[in-house]
Amino acid sequence: MQQTTLAEQTIPVEKALTYNTRFGEVALREDRLITFKNGLLGFTGCTTFGLSRIPNADESPILLLQCVNEPEIAFLVADPKSIGLEIQDEDLSKAVKECQMTKENVQTLVILTMYDQEDSYYLTANLRAPLLIDSRSRQARQHILANKNYTTQHKL
Repeated sequence: MQQTTLAEQTIPVEKALTYNTRFGEVALREDRLITFKNGLLGFTGCTTFGLSRIPNADESPILLLQCVNEPEIAFLVADPKSIGLEIQDEDLSKAVKECQMTKENVQTLVILTMYDQEDSYYLTANLRAPLLIDSRSRQARQHILANKNYTTQHKL
C-alpha cells in the first residue's frame, strides 16, 4: 500500500479553513491539522499547523507550514529528499525512536529560510532540527539531531 504524503492529500473547498498568508490564500482542513505539542524552536506558542502547497506553485517541492493559532506565522518547508538533501537513515531512525514514533508513519520535513543577496536570493535548510510528523496521529515534533555534521543553515 502506497502512503500519500501530507501535502498530497486533497482538500474539498467546502471543508477547508481559509487563511490569507504572505504567499496568498491557502485552504487547510481542520481534520488534517498537525499538532506540535511543544511548538517549534523559538515559537513555543505555535502548536497547531496546516500543511499546504504554496499558492500558484503547485509543482514546487517547497510547502507552506501555516500556523493556525498564530496565523501571521508560516514556514517554508520541504522533504529533504525532494530538494536533493539527505538525513542519514541511522540519524533519522534514532530521532524517530526518541520521539516515540513509528518510522513507517513519519514524514520528515526541514524548515527553509530565504535570504536576500543583492539582486537575487538563496535558501538554506535546517537539517539539524528536522520536523517529524506522524501521518496517522497528526502529532509532530521538531527534533534536534545529535549528529553535529548537520547544520541549521545548509545552503541550497
